[in-house]
Amino acid sequence: MKMKYICFILIVWSALLIVGCANKVNVESSESVDEYVDVKAAAWAFVKEKGWNHTAKDDWQSADVEETIADHRYVLLDKKDEDREVLLVSFKDVENVVAGTPPILVDSNTYEVIGYMSTE
Repeated sequence: MKMKYICFILIVWSALLIVGCANKVNVESSESVDEYVDVKAAAWAFVKEKGWNHTAKDDWQSADVEETIADHRYVLLDKKDEDREVLLVSFKDVENVVAGTPPILVDSNTYEVIGYMSTE
């Protein structure tokens, strides 16, 4: 009789363990949600306005975004933005291009372009 209870408990415990491990929570990964779409769109509009879009791939959504400090390495549209933390948007270049698309600086609060890195 005791053996039946032990077997029953082991079967129930095993079933719960299998169900608990197999139940995956569907969590949307942070990579699939792009929090920088507006930043990339603003930078792409600036690139098109300057006529630099012929060196970049049209897939502007795949641009890389990173935080940086706006300093002497960048051409700033307004000097008041110097030494601020901003976002740097880098577009992927088409193959065999001599001078690539310059990285664009975007204000992280207003999503306005504030400068770019000179490639010349």
